[in-house]
Amino acid sequence: MKLSRNWMSDYVDLGGLSDEEIGSRMTDIGHALDALERHGDDAVFDAEITTNRVDAMSHFGMARELAGALGRELKGPAVSGGGSFAALRRSAAPPAQDDTGGSSAAHTGASHGAPALSRAGVTIRIDAREMCSRYTGLVVRGVTVKPSPAHIQQRLEVIGLRPINNVVDVTNYVMMTLGHPLHAFDLDKLTDKTIIVRHGKAGERMKSLDGETRLIDPETVVIADSRRAVALGGIIGGEESEIGGSTRDVLLECAWFNPSFIRRTSRRLGIKTDASYRFERRVDPNGTLEAIDLAASMIVDLAGGTREDPIDVVAALEQPQRIVLRTAKLHEQSAGAVGDGYALDLFRRLGFGAETTAGGIAVTVPTYRGDIHEEMDLVEEVLRFFGLNNVPASLPRLTTGDVRENPIAEAEDAVRGIVVGCGLSEVINYSFISAEHNPLFSDEKPVVITNALSENVGAMRLSLIPGLLESVAFNRSYGTRDGALFEVGRTYHRTSNERSTGSHPVRNSFTAAAPGIEERHRIGLVMFGSVGTHWGDAKRTVDFFDVKGVVEQIAAKFHVQLTFAESELSWLKKGRRAVARHEDRQVATLGFIAHEVLQRFGIKGEVAAAEMDLQTLLESTADWKMALVARFPGVPMILAVTHGRDLEYQRIADAIRSLNVPFLHEFGVRDRFVPETDENTIKTTLGMWYQALDRSLTQEEVAEIHHDLASRVAGLVPVKIL
Repeated sequence: MKLSRNWMSDYVDLGGLSDEEIGSRMTDIGHALDALERHGDDAVFDAEITTNRVDAMSHFGMARELAGALGRELKGPAVSGGGSFAALRRSAAPPAQDDTGGSSAAHTGASHGAPALSRAGVTIRIDAREMCSRYTGLVVRGVTVKPSPAHIQQRLEVIGLRPINNVVDVTNYVMMTLGHPLHAFDLDKLTDKTIIVRHGKAGERMKSLDGETRLIDPETVVIADSRRAVALGGIIGGEESEIGGSTRDVLLECAWFNPSFIRRTSRRLGIKTDASYRFERRVDPNGTLEAIDLAASMIVDLAGGTREDPIDVVAALEQPQRIVLRTAKLHEQSAGAVGDGYALDLFRRLGFGAETTAGGIAVTVPTYRGDIHEEMDLVEEVLRFFGLNNVPASLPRLTTGDVRENPIAEAEDAVRGIVVGCGLSEVINYSFISAEHNPLFSDEKPVVITNALSENVGAMRLSLIPGLLESVAFNRSYGTRDGALFEVGRTYHRTSNERSTGSHPVRNSFTAAAPGIEERHRIGLVMFGSVGTHWGDAKRTVDFFDVKGVVEQIAAKFHVQLTFAESELSWLKKGRRAVARHEDRQVATLGFIAHEVLQRFGIKGEVAAAEMDLQTLLESTADWKMALVARFPGVPMILAVTHGRDLEYQRIADAIRSLNVPFLHEFGVRDRFVPETDENTIKTTLGMWYQALDRSLTQEEVAEIHHDLASRVAGLVPVKIL
């Protein structure tokens, strides 16, 4: 919004301040300056005023803000009769209805009848009180319509408004002064000199001031005379009642319209005016008298004529809100930097009623401040002017409860770090899945959801693999051919006494395991397509040992020694599936997903997967201690064997460990050749590392130990040493 410095100077002393300093102070108190323009001896500030601060969208409103920011006195616009602007505002609350017609205002809160008032042959009635709570009219008779004086035209032009004539210019001038829109009717063009505020009628039309014919509906606020619509309330006037060169008697309108009706009508008709912009954001419901009084005084000065008393029709009256600002609250929020004295003076400069009370300040919030509703709003108002940069910075006080160990949560975080380090990406899936998916991965009876939103979320998951496969299918559908995903989450199982009792419905509002339900913490992972450990490496297809390696990495982190054996799970491919155990505990299952299962998820190709039970992994964690790092070099050796397809590598490894070979530090698979034909011979090559802590081993003694190892292994398992 554009604001003139000279115009604001009518209401607050801005002497001694440069234009830049004024703009900076406006920004400090929340009205950011977008641009500063100079027009002759005047400066125009283009400020960004937030939508909840309609009270600042005027020269007097911004002057009030600057008076509070600069600690200077605010001067109100001149009013008729020589009274003060503040006194006129206090009189805005209308008196009770005068049945004799001697009162200048009508106020009714009754649910029956329409509030109305007649004066000197002019009648105003509100039929749609939900659309308009107050309508103030004032007649000025015997005016002469002509161009406005140069100083009025100049002020309007510098802020971007086009001068029209002295009467219309006054309505625009007062709107830009006080922020409350007004409209002027040619009284002689109103049938029966009557104004009715009502709902529009279906199919009703009106030609507006911009020459367009507007289609009216029942949601439109219509200002009508006794015969037709003459204006769209809060938006734009009608051409048939506009002020022209022949106008002699003027009816001024200043009203309060419901913002929601104005907003909807403005959007429907595609009309944006200065009036609708303000009414949409809620102008002051008690500001009509002061605005219409100033406009009438200016019209008499510029166009001559005689003004009459206002006709103030009130359908509903809004009372100012009273809020207590506690001293303790103000000190707490300002770190003790702001006292009651500063706040009391500020509130009074801003036009608030403020007086000290026990323990704080009782503040009466004027109705033009529709953004203030509670105590914290008052605190923000004070700190806005005091400056948040002037509030001492301090860390908030924190209270903590007992620090308790959470081994599961710590384990989950550790696992995430390991698996991400292995090159996998984390996903998060829903805990409820399609009821059709659970039977593919478990024989357990699932926990069903009684109020499921759809069939796709009808049961709690028994495994993390279904959600991961859906993630694979989703990524494949977007062209991602290679990937490795994992999820750390929970699965939901019946406790032993519930598994044989049939369905156990659980509503999806529970926050922890419901009675009869056990939550298991797990990690699931899937790998598909090709993998490459380095950008320069040739890619290869994912194989069983990729997922096995991740499982072993996780187990090693928790110092759990795993043994692997063939699995019998039907959702994994026969011959390419395994189960990992520690002693008698099953820790993980891994392998390639069966083709039939992949078909159910719409996945082509192969997917390797693994699922680990974190709680079982933690229960298997053994005591461990650090070992010395050998200072002497080790000796590598190779053990190559051939064996049948039915011999598992785990049996070979167990045989080697059972021999307690001296100086054998570690061993592992280096290569494995499986013929593509049905030949029943597999070649496995193991790398062996011999090392002593106290000396360097000789090649001869290592060769002797290694030869003895090879012959003993051949006696324990059906292998042929090469």
